[in-house]
Amino acid sequence: MLDKIKGIFKKVDFLFFVLLFFLLNIGFSFLSLKIDLSYGSSYSLSSSTKKILKNLKKPLTINFYVSSSDLPSRLIPLKDAVIDFLKEYKKTSNKINLKVLDPKKDSKALDEVQKTTIPELQYSQLEKDSYQVKKVYFGIEIKYNDKSEVIAQVSDLSNLEYNLTSLIYKLTKEKEEKIAIIGKQEVFPMFGNQEDDLANLKKIIRNQYRLDFLDIGKDSSVETIDKSYKLILIFDDNKKAYQEEELKKIKKYLDNGGKAIFFVDGVWVNGQSLVGEKASHNLFSFLKDYGIKLNENLILSFASELVNFGSANYQFITNYPYWVKTNNFSKNSGLFFNISVLTFPWVSSVDFINQSFGKNQILVSSLKQSWEKKYSTESAFFVDPGNILKPKENDLKTFSLIVGVNDKNNQLKLVVIPSSRFVYDQFLGQNNNLEFVYNLIDNISSGGVLSGIRARQISFYQLPVLNETQKDLVKYLSILVLPTIFGVYGFLRILKRSKKSF
Repeated sequence: MLDKIKGIFKKVDFLFFVLLFFLLNIGFSFLSLKIDLSYGSSYSLSSSTKKILKNLKKPLTINFYVSSSDLPSRLIPLKDAVIDFLKEYKKTSNKINLKVLDPKKDSKALDEVQKTTIPELQYSQLEKDSYQVKKVYFGIEIKYNDKSEVIAQVSDLSNLEYNLTSLIYKLTKEKEEKIAIIGKQEVFPMFGNQEDDLANLKKIIRNQYRLDFLDIGKDSSVETIDKSYKLILIFDDNKKAYQEEELKKIKKYLDNGGKAIFFVDGVWVNGQSLVGEKASHNLFSFLKDYGIKLNENLILSFASELVNFGSANYQFITNYPYWVKTNNFSKNSGLFFNISVLTFPWVSSVDFINQSFGKNQILVSSLKQSWEKKYSTESAFFVDPGNILKPKENDLKTFSLIVGVNDKNNQLKLVVIPSSRFVYDQFLGQNNNLEFVYNLIDNISSGGVLSGIRARQISFYQLPVLNETQKDLVKYLSILVLPTIFGVYGFLRILKRSKKSF
């Protein structure tokens, strides 16, 4: 009898736990809970995005125009992912109104989308042994007050958060902020064969700011650099020397609260002949007035970029120590939240001198496996890969590659990047140069509103920059460690069995 009662209680306990499981499952289904364990929380909205959304003063509408019935099969997973992503915006702020609209089924939505610049996209694919061409909508419109912006085509999720958040910030800003470039002329490639070195930089700046190119020379109409410019970018292309008149205008702008980023060389390198020349920008003394010494040298490093050399008939790829790679960033700065590696083509070092304008910051340094080649007028300064001598052990050290000076409010006022081609299009490869410069521009101009918005997809994890010895160590450890662990484990098992047999 007692056994029967115990059996009944066991059945009741089992049924109770099953019922509890279903009730909890139903209860939690109404809750939205997500834990992001990815590296850098790449599948969650960044703090910058959340801050912008929570500061919305008026309702904002996000319209996702997407076809459903004719959508190619390869776009269906992306559609679901985009909708889930947009729901994160809605959850973050009750001022967000999210609509998913199908212009093919909703005539009102069709009228609305045709008033925007969102195009009807044409896709072709093989389905059921037939070649089919389908026209679909796959774009986003953001509306705020009487203004609107669009993302004409959502191609992936990797940069969607930055693109969407930057447009929201642009719509909600009370006034347009201005940035100026000095030392470079605006290039319009469609009107000539001249390449635009700053095409990508111009594009990302103009997403948020009004960008002007200023001529501040003696004969220009610009008498002073307007205080309305949040920031000026000063470039050296070795085609001109900044004259006394121009330096006075820059100094007056800085002394009146202006801010600047200098892209200047300590030694100019001719990219065709690979010969180092004396830099002619005339900014060495000017920077000293702000406590910064730009050295007339070039830095080399064992942590370097792979570069393709040669001609049309003969080419080879090699590590080129004059193109320095580094991930040695300031730990106290938020400028490097989404930055893994920077590459410096023909970079000089910068130091601080006793005369200091404000609080100094070393933002980026080379790795310890670096050395310098000082400029000398006594002999030709060849920088081709065949004229690189192996350094002595005591020559290897760390060099400052990017420095900044703060103002009285402890905000960055002046930054020197001693590589004039740091953000040229032809040197933007597997590095984060452009992202870093935009973080820098955003931090100086807008207080870092958009800094740290990262890609939502991770295709690989960036390894630290290693020298050849460290690479070999990692390689052989990877080969030997796992077999060694199994060998030790097997030996201990055999030893344990042998003891039992006695």
